[in-house]
Amino acid sequence: MDKIVETLTDKGNLQVLLFLYLFSGLIGIIKRSGGITAFSAKAGQHIESEKGVFLTMWALIPVTFIDCGFRIVGAGSITLALAEKYRISRERLAFMLNNTASPVVELIPIATTFVGFNVAIVAQGLKAAGIAGNTSAYGIWLRAIPLEFFSIAVLLITFASIFIKFKPPAQSSKETHPINGDKMRMNMQEAKPIIEPRVINLIVPMVSVIALSVFFFWFFGSPKAKSISILAAIADSEPNRAMLVALVITLAITAVCYFAQKYSLRQQTEDVISGGNDIMTTLVILSIAWPLAAVSQDLGLNELIKLQLGTSLPAWSVPVSLFLLSSAVTYFTGSGWGSASLIMPFAIPLAASVGAGLPLCVAAVITGGTFGDVTSPVAGMTNMSSNIAHADHGKYIAYAGPRNFSAAAIAAILFTLAGVFQ
Repeated sequence: MDKIVETLTDKGNLQVLLFLYLFSGLIGIIKRSGGITAFSAKAGQHIESEKGVFLTMWALIPVTFIDCGFRIVGAGSITLALAEKYRISRERLAFMLNNTASPVVELIPIATTFVGFNVAIVAQGLKAAGIAGNTSAYGIWLRAIPLEFFSIAVLLITFASIFIKFKPPAQSSKETHPINGDKMRMNMQEAKPIIEPRVINLIVPMVSVIALSVFFFWFFGSPKAKSISILAAIADSEPNRAMLVALVITLAITAVCYFAQKYSLRQQTEDVISGGNDIMTTLVILSIAWPLAAVSQDLGLNELIKLQLGTSLPAWSVPVSLFLLSSAVTYFTGSGWGSASLIMPFAIPLAASVGAGLPLCVAAVITGGTFGDVTSPVAGMTNMSSNIAHADHGKYIAYAGPRNFSAAAIAAILFTLAGVFQ
């Protein structure tokens, strides 16, 4: 209990929890504004083929990348009717939706729900290893992004599937399937617009949160940067603080925009709270997982790892082992965030004790979670994708499995080679 109180009174942890709650609330009012509905109608006027549907789905990444659930619902809402028009398999549509959600969001270092979460768990791991003062958690994660081999491999396979048509399972039924999963993401089911749907209702909050995030990353990082470049300032920034400030200002701008369209402030407040409550399960898990990690370190987990594995486990084997462990845990639990919260606090001390590259090991844990998010039958994202696409969930899993496991095999080979040559 002392560790829980200590965790919840830590400034950085509070910034992460508050950011995730408010971000979920922002997505809640975006849904109610009808921005996605309007964008869907506009995009449908310019698509004339099956490939056009999928290319449009990829082209939507710049306006749907802020959260994987938002990405699935946004892109799915826009392309579902078009997919039916061009007789695209529902399993294939679900596959394309899911595999351009978590793998994409995971690779973007700014203005997403994953940024604050990943920086927080890396910081916990650095603290557990006793090296928190020697390096930046955000800097470690930035260097890990190009090494997230599964995310990169599965995106390449998914993009290739636009032009190389894999044979889908037997024709799916027209049943819809409820979202079950572990609720580690926001409840992204479509909501009836409360005001007249307009494209501007999607564009305003998207542009605001991205532009303001970039600005505040620079603003808070420039005094600490060793050079005058924008990239150096961003690398030395306070990401949680920057994104929280950007988000609060974005909420204010969005509220004014919607209020001018007769979306009352009272109703907006209710919808922000309702949207924030959708992610409460995640916040509770984090509030318990972080103190558990701290307790385990007080009990000597770091020393145990060094004694048991630090002198016997080859450094080259650590990244691929962490990737396989993270993939397996996430596949069976369906929660990439949950498994990362549990694994990262001992993954970084293990990497430090055997001399393995920290960015490579961080990438292994994170991208292993992404594998589970897009492959596990019980993951929230796989269930959400099949639901939005109106696909049979079992047939979708059978369709996506061979492609995703192939990407995982490629990633395992690359982590092994990277471990050898690091």
